[in-house]
Amino acid sequence: MLRSVSVKNAIKDAIEIFQFDQWIRFYFVVEKDGQLHIEIPEDRIREIQENFPTLYPFADMINNSLLDYKRSQDNVCSFVASRLDGEKYDPTVLPQVFDDAQFKVEMYLFNVWQKMHESHLDEAYMDFGGWKEMYEGWNSLDEVKEYRTKLLESGTDPQIPTCGTAQ
Repeated sequence: MLRSVSVKNAIKDAIEIFQFDQWIRFYFVVEKDGQLHIEIPEDRIREIQENFPTLYPFADMINNSLLDYKRSQDNVCSFVASRLDGEKYDPTVLPQVFDDAQFKVEMYLFNVWQKMHESHLDEAYMDFGGWKEMYEGWNSLDEVKEYRTKLLESGTDPQIPTCGTAQ
């Protein structure tokens, strides 16, 4: 099997998984007995399976589970590793992704977008495709492009949590 060595494509794929996790946690976290849980209704699971078949296994894996920061990070990282590392991409690629400035800046910008639009996103449920479309629209604004360029040129690490990788 020929595996890609494109760090740029691996960054794009990893970012989508991290964004998908954020979307799930935004809409499907419930509190029960003082603990947070992921509960994705069956109709939404079917919708995810139909519209995002490559991300569906992640939603299925975390559905009806406890949620905390460490579990969330572990779940995302293990999914990224199982779907991308050695499968789609050469094993040398993924360690480069999490250290890449582009990855860190894109995740930082996604978090900025989410915070800026939280009240709008909270008004009514929006599927992941809607989130992606809205983010891409915001991301294409000249001000955002300029800000991204400044972040990349400054070399400032936006301190985005990353997955530990064994090299």
